[in-house]
Amino acid sequence: MMATFENYEDYLISLKMKAEISSFKPIYLERISQLSNKSNQFNLTTKRYSLADIENVNQDDNYIKIYGKLEDIFGDNGVISVVIGNIKNKDELHIDLWIMSCRVLKRNMEFAMLDALVKKAREKNIKVIYGYYYPTAKNKMVSDFYKMQGFEEISCDSDGNKVYKLDISNVYINKNNVIEVKE
Repeated sequence: MMATFENYEDYLISLKMKAEISSFKPIYLERISQLSNKSNQFNLTTKRYSLADIENVNQDDNYIKIYGKLEDIFGDNGVISVVIGNIKNKDELHIDLWIMSCRVLKRNMEFAMLDALVKKAREKNIKVIYGYYYPTAKNKMVSDFYKMQGFEEISCDSDGNKVYKLDISNVYINKNNVIEVKE
């Protein structure tokens, strides 16, 4: 189907994608834990969370935690993306986990997730979001993910571990323009 479009964005629009992006709900906690333990390619920190870990994060107000579900003309993909950010110093959010199922790569869901994360962070008066990339043999495809999202690289060590920063205290322009998002 993609080959019938001259422009990739037109192809994405034709999929009529609809996303639900929301704070964790108890019904999805098991799936969220499962995703954290199975996702390797799109897993920026490679952290793994047991169901008990996810339940603890869900109860802790020092975290912003969102999941994303995506459906399109081909069907419902279910919960396919998760972001967990730890609030520090009252105005900083440090992303502990950002994962996405390989089933929906290149659908722009990452843009929709970032837009939702920024919105939730601003609601809590967060000024800066920090992202981390820890390289593995399987996650090289996301080595420049944060840079592509508009984050500034602030450090990189000899092992390739990178720290990024996104200042959201001023203007932030939503990046998603192909997925209809409901919260």
